[in-house]
Amino acid sequence: MNPLLTLLQINDSVFPIGGFTHSYGLETYITKDIVKDSKSAEEYARTMLEHNFYYNDAAFFSKAWTLCVKRASKQKIAALDELVTVLKAPYEIREASKKLGIRFLKLTEKLHPVKRCSNYLQSISSNELHGHYALAFAMYAQALKISYQDALSAFYYNALNGMMTNCAKLVPISQMDAQQILFKLQPLINRLVAEQPNMDEGLIGNCCMAQDIRCMQHEKLYTRIYIS
Repeated sequence: MNPLLTLLQINDSVFPIGGFTHSYGLETYITKDIVKDSKSAEEYARTMLEHNFYYNDAAFFSKAWTLCVKRASKQKIAALDELVTVLKAPYEIREASKKLGIRFLKLTEKLHPVKRCSNYLQSISSNELHGHYALAFAMYAQALKISYQDALSAFYYNALNGMMTNCAKLVPISQMDAQQILFKLQPLINRLVAEQPNMDEGLIGNCCMAQDIRCMQHEKLYTRIYIS
């Protein structure tokens, strides 16, 4: 099994777990004319990666990875799963994380079963745990011997790519502008990945209030294309 090819497959935007159906509040920003052109799209993406994703999903990923390396008990995985659930305050974001996590686990189970992932899915199915995408992705990537740096870099890139895809559809911005933003923010991703292991654990789940509010407002938008 080739770790690089496996990473490319499970991180692909067309990997059928439903990621394309979620905007994570971006649709609200666009509806309110806050994100309205390439400049504001780049500012939004940079802010989300640096001040939200770093403290939340990327931090959850990193914590899950560490637990897997240490062969932590099911109880510690369960505690992290509960913590992630509590920290995801907006309903749509919490549900998106669960749905993507469950779909990811079910699909990878058919590709190449991993015991810890199978156990996680079983606990979710029996309503013992909630299930979250960041945890599932980290658990599977670590088990298949993908490097931490490559897996986390891909995880960041997937989030950024989703933002740019949604901006291209909704703002809209050109595909060229979207690609330029993806390329321009590579150094930011490299820096965040390098800093992630040293993040103060007390800051995990640090709230980005504006995004939480936009996510909650999304539930009541008159017209919606995305689920979240």
